[in-house]
Amino acid sequence: MKKFLLRLHRRFILRAVRFWQTRWGERSLIILLAILIGGAAALAAALLHTLVTRLEAFGIWLAGTPHDDHGFGWLGILLVLPLAGMLLSFLVQRYLGGPRYAKSLSPLILALNRRRTGIPVVELFNHMLSSALSVGLGGSAGLEAPSVLTGAAIGANSAGFLHIDRRHRSLLVGCGSAAAISAIFDSPIAGVLFAAEVLLPEFSVSALIPMIMSSAVATVVSRQIIGDNQFFLAINAPWQANAIPCYFLCGIFCALVGVYVIKAAYFTSAQLKSRFRNPWLRLFAGGSVLCLILLMFPLLRGQGYLYIEKLFTGDMAGLVASAPLLGWIPSQSALLVILVAVVILGKVIASVLTVDAGGDGGIFAPSMFIGAFTGFAFARLVNLTGVIQLQEYNFVAVGMCGVFTAVMRAPLTGIFLIAEVTGGYILLVPLMIVSSVSWFVARFFEPNSIYRKALVENNLLDDDRDRTMLRRLPVRLLLSRDYHVLKLNDPLQKVTGLVERTPEEIFPVLDDNGKLIGVVHLEKILAVMLNPKVYSLLVVFDLMEPPLGIVSPDDDLAWAMANFEKHNLAYLPVCDASGTFHGFIAKASIFNRYRRMVRESDSF
Repeated sequence: MKKFLLRLHRRFILRAVRFWQTRWGERSLIILLAILIGGAAALAAALLHTLVTRLEAFGIWLAGTPHDDHGFGWLGILLVLPLAGMLLSFLVQRYLGGPRYAKSLSPLILALNRRRTGIPVVELFNHMLSSALSVGLGGSAGLEAPSVLTGAAIGANSAGFLHIDRRHRSLLVGCGSAAAISAIFDSPIAGVLFAAEVLLPEFSVSALIPMIMSSAVATVVSRQIIGDNQFFLAINAPWQANAIPCYFLCGIFCALVGVYVIKAAYFTSAQLKSRFRNPWLRLFAGGSVLCLILLMFPLLRGQGYLYIEKLFTGDMAGLVASAPLLGWIPSQSALLVILVAVVILGKVIASVLTVDAGGDGGIFAPSMFIGAFTGFAFARLVNLTGVIQLQEYNFVAVGMCGVFTAVMRAPLTGIFLIAEVTGGYILLVPLMIVSSVSWFVARFFEPNSIYRKALVENNLLDDDRDRTMLRRLPVRLLLSRDYHVLKLNDPLQKVTGLVERTPEEIFPVLDDNGKLIGVVHLEKILAVMLNPKVYSLLVVFDLMEPPLGIVSPDDDLAWAMANFEKHNLAYLPVCDASGTFHGFIAKASIFNRYRRMVRESDSF
């Protein structure tokens, strides 16, 4: 059966692809694939989102239902349900995902940065299953990261199945990711911008065309499944000109909260992993703490979008009712303050416990959830001063944008995502103010996004486009093995003969074991040849210089260029860890390869 399918793939599918490329060109094939990938990613994302939203609504209903008829059995259900979901999710990750199962977008960002688009086929469904079990049963996380990873897997495996040129595979991965965001939020513009700002920041404008097409198709398909409903039942009114200074202040407040989210996420994750190294122990310890937190504060369960709607509609009674175990607090105002503070400070901790203890999900939805409460808290505090009366629902929207921008460092995505999901294009100017201020201020305290922070700190990623491109390739790809070996005691007559027969500018001096001792440059040889008095008296040892800037075959080209600049050389010797000489790498060859990489990245 396998041989039959391989024969069918080779004889019909690949021939059809080659026929299309020959007849209508490669670009038209990419556009067609972008459309198909958009539809497939939308089906996967919409299915996952619909399933978990229904499960989440069931959990909220369970927490808000009168419990007198059921005794205290509901407490046990709420206590155990998130841990059960995390356990099932952990088993899916362990037996379907394998040891390299990724719960964050950081590995995908690094892979795209290095032009590595080989995503296992199993990731077409394992992220959906794992996150559905984790979030649907009460875990505190978002579904966007698993959906993006699923869309990326669809794009990568479609490209691999059809043997698409490697230059275009990253673009198709971006198409799948953009389609996933578009399908979830019914936000085609934000989907494209997210892929362009977060996943593929160095692609040219022409590369946006396939992603735009994929995102648009995903929106159409998701509307057929979910319906043409506004994502949030948001209430927006025209923004007030006298509130402009408050929008600037809100941007600063959102930036500080976003920085807290990043630092708290990394601190909580590090503490959890260092204290509980055994994954099973970490699952039950972290899961138990999470269950207690969610039992006390059920509004931290799931993605929290239902509670964002309550903020938009001003349903403070609904928020207060979401914490039945805190009903003993006599003042509703005091309880509301506690709940808002718990969301802003505790949602990120609950999300990290969900994901790093064994569940699955992302920080995308939690950052929007935290942002909504941040904007509400800012507006309510300003209103309590009596200086000015702000429209709280407008600040709920801009708060989502501000914290999202500070956490993700994607200002354009934040602006258009919130504008599209809330129908709040009337707030476009305040969104622009809050997003830009939040992005600018957040960079003072934390220069990297939540996805890029670990990659940059481990020297795996760089904001410099030149170094980023050169890091994709190892030295061994440009290694020159065309050289003539010299020995320490070789007379200059031998060297002179080599100079006359070869255009080489540098010669390695090796010992009997092939290890590099030094190098001899052509300029020194020519200078000595002009002095006949000492010419016959010298050997290679007299002209040899110690090797500078030695690189390994496995070093990347960015490291090689750093050595070139440090030592001001045209050639670098390449040796392995034992000192065995493998050849030279030329600075000119790196420049030539870089120019070719720039041409490839600028063409779609």
